[in-house]
Amino acid sequence: MPRTIKRRAPKETKTEGIAVYNELRESIAKRQKTVLSVSIAVLAVIAIAAGIYFYHNSMVNRANDYNAQGYALYYGLSPQTPASAPQRYTTALSLFQKAYASRKSAYSLYYIGASQYALGQYGQAIDTLKQVYTNYSGDAQFVPLSLYKSAMASLILGKNEDAIKYLSMMESSQFNSLKDMAYYEDARILESMGRKDEASRKIDELIRLFPESPYAQDLKAQRAASETPAAPAGKSATAGKPESTGKSAKPASK
Repeated sequence: MPRTIKRRAPKETKTEGIAVYNELRESIAKRQKTVLSVSIAVLAVIAIAAGIYFYHNSMVNRANDYNAQGYALYYGLSPQTPASAPQRYTTALSLFQKAYASRKSAYSLYYIGASQYALGQYGQAIDTLKQVYTNYSGDAQFVPLSLYKSAMASLILGKNEDAIKYLSMMESSQFNSLKDMAYYEDARILESMGRKDEASRKIDELIRLFPESPYAQDLKAQRAASETPAAPAGKSATAGKPESTGKSAKPASK
């Protein structure tokens, strides 16, 4: 039988080996470029995040500094407190505005409104304080304070109905802070407007909801005093008894 002739695999030529090497080198170069690009992108993201973080911290610290300075001036606690109250509140207002520009917060915004109120800028104060309970509706501290100060500003402006509106918002809010004061002021304003029945109902609600409140205690004492009957004027404690003549009772002589 004729032998099977085995074909030999063709030997790689030198040219083919160089082509494979070049292809491999290009592939490695592409991968290196990809890795480098990804690394640069990751580093860029880290750098941006770090920049944002440090910037945020810087702005927070700046806002805190402005708030602290404004607070000290507002309450007259700073050694550099101006003697003039208007000047003190004006400087405090400027500091709280800078704090709010650096970092928005209910704290800064409330004290901007409070400073405007202290300066007699009641309309501006009401507009500013509205932003507190609108933009920071979940803030348990500054929402009640803002509504109360808005009510007092409205009262000063002679807008009693607006004052009652703000106090009613306090009474129906989710926060108990200052609620007893809101009922008390509400009743007082209604009483001054001659709406005595409404005022009485507000007092009933205050006593029922906040029996331990000093406002409730005060109103209960007033009611008790008004319900105690007074002694008739001009009569002594011995009224109704026969007056003594100073003589002993003896039968008349016959």
